[in-house]
Amino acid sequence: MDEPLFSTPTTALGQVPVAETDPVAQVLIDHPVPHLARTFDYAVPASLAEAVRPGVRVRVKFAGKLRDGFVLARTATSDHVGPLAVIERVTSPITVLSPDLLELCEAVATRYAGTLPDVLRLAIPPRHARAEKAVLRALEHADEEGPVGAEAADKAAAGKDAARTETDAAGTETDAADTETADTAPESGTDSVLAALGAWVAESGDEDHGTAPAGSDRARLALTLTPGRLPGLGWITAGLEAAQAALAQGRSVLWLVPDHREIAVLSAALRAEIDRGRLTEFTELHADQSPEQRWTAWLTGLLGGTRLLIGTRAAAFAPMVDLGLIICTDDADQSYLDQHAPYPHAREVCLLRSNLEDTGLLFVAFDRSAEVERLVEIGWLSDVSPAANARRAGSPRVLVPDEERDPYAWQRIPSRAWEIMRQALRPRGDETAGPVLVQVPRAGYYPVFACARCQETARCPVCESPLSTQSEVGPFACRTCGYHSETFTCGRCRSHEVRSIVRGRTRTVEELRRALPGVEIVESGGEDIPIAVDFAPRVVVATTGAEPYAIGGYAAGILLDSLWPGPWMRASDEGVRRRMRAASLVRSRTDGGVVYLGDTDEVIRTALTTFDPAVTMARALHDRRELGFPPYRRIVELAGAGTDIDAVLADVDVLEELIRDDDEDGQRVVAAYPIAAGPAVGARLAEITAARSAKKLPQVRVRIDDPRSL
Repeated sequence: MDEPLFSTPTTALGQVPVAETDPVAQVLIDHPVPHLARTFDYAVPASLAEAVRPGVRVRVKFAGKLRDGFVLARTATSDHVGPLAVIERVTSPITVLSPDLLELCEAVATRYAGTLPDVLRLAIPPRHARAEKAVLRALEHADEEGPVGAEAADKAAAGKDAARTETDAAGTETDAADTETADTAPESGTDSVLAALGAWVAESGDEDHGTAPAGSDRARLALTLTPGRLPGLGWITAGLEAAQAALAQGRSVLWLVPDHREIAVLSAALRAEIDRGRLTEFTELHADQSPEQRWTAWLTGLLGGTRLLIGTRAAAFAPMVDLGLIICTDDADQSYLDQHAPYPHAREVCLLRSNLEDTGLLFVAFDRSAEVERLVEIGWLSDVSPAANARRAGSPRVLVPDEERDPYAWQRIPSRAWEIMRQALRPRGDETAGPVLVQVPRAGYYPVFACARCQETARCPVCESPLSTQSEVGPFACRTCGYHSETFTCGRCRSHEVRSIVRGRTRTVEELRRALPGVEIVESGGEDIPIAVDFAPRVVVATTGAEPYAIGGYAAGILLDSLWPGPWMRASDEGVRRRMRAASLVRSRTDGGVVYLGDTDEVIRTALTTFDPAVTMARALHDRRELGFPPYRRIVELAGAGTDIDAVLADVDVLEELIRDDDEDGQRVVAAYPIAAGPAVGARLAEITAARSAKKLPQVRVRIDDPRSL
């Protein structure tokens, strides 16, 4: 028979009275085990009949322990035979898991072969009771004349007593609980430089970037910039132009940036816009905030307390009322790749969200990522970058070593570079004078060195990895196995003398101080990275990715050595991106900006001398299209025992194995599959992971589209 002769009414353990209408709640448990990432039926007690709604967070007993969960639906009956466990309590009356957010998280889980609880853990911060009360209180007493996002944030952060923060005991990150960075006043010097930087950006807000990015509603655009009048910061004015157009239409804006330094300079610029009456408010959401500040910002967006939210990668999921535009700055930055399962990339989250919520989308950067270029090729994104003539006028003059004309071009800092540096460091009375950026690929003294007698690269006697040293006389160490020695002996000729192959930041600073006495030398890298410097003539020596912004831009840039990020397919892409970031901080040629490029890589040289990374990327993608490499196919990295990986590959016949090598825990296999098969492959891999988990079989780690897999 297809149906039972009679239905059994829902009952609860302990004979607790249940709700009269829809007494069953389908609850998704926040649990890290893959095969338990599904809904379970719980009885809704009569006392909580009104509070238990789809989207609220609840506490339930699961396997004898209290766990967090989300109510996904209310139903009249359950397939479970017998009494149901009851919902213990409703954590908060706020519907935090809206239908839009649930749909986005499900799409991300499918895209990356993950579980829904894992994605929700990334998308929704841990609840903070005091912050929640402050936001609700601020909204209740809100003035009809304006939004209350900033007011709510100030009230929520005002208290000094610790409040209980409800977190997931099985993996929710709480190590930032004692960190208070966003509301902690910076040093006065840093504060004044950032304020001046913001004022400079606001005053130059009428710069013409060659396009009006938000001219049409729900447009999806890609924009590559030149330094122009705002070296290194044109992304702010371009983003503001698009954001203000969306805000004028009554829509909300979500703006993503790579890390805390971009948050700092963007916040300074937005505050300057507020001071000038061109903007009303904005809210920050990023990982450097305390749990209280994060929950305040997240709720402010959810409840409509702000229409402009800026943040780092986790903010890609942030709920916004009537979202009209998503801005993603420098989408190729590795900071956007989350290191927690299922390892989503914020750019892909933005793409999924733009599709699902029908929003506008703007990718703005000084370089062009492979993924964005492919979307431009197929017409999904429109390229609104400046034309060739405008790019040339807005970029610095780029010089490369000329071995034929300069007999000293082989030197690490050739005579031409010294000449450029000294001209830029002229007295302040000269308008073309200013700070000089010296970019070095690596930190340390001699990151890689060789025997001075036989020129053999110094290698670890234990594991054969390259040795490094902090000075010419040691100590000598291996970063791979931890080997350490106070002396060096060449394994080939037994000499004890060393010479540099690649000099690091520390050694470069030492050389510059000897050659430029009386000139201020600022070192940037590691744990000490200035966000910005003023316009005073000085030399800033920075490792790649640690270049401070400069008010007015750098007068010159000296990009030393050859930058080779590593033996992977996207090494040239990353090299171009890092060099373009440094060159974009230098003034345009019309303002006297000059860049000396030490790279010998022809791809990097071409990208910087033409200052057109989109054309460079289009050429690079031609071969990848022919070979079927990303971004024209998706890739999945499987790590585990060889037999377990083979079992997974046998279950997904569309996967084509590309690479197999030994890994620390067994083997690593990289396989490719068509983009059109993406949803099916993601769902199937998630099913395989859950099935292996239920059978207690060894797990195979799955990472989809990790840029370092190839």
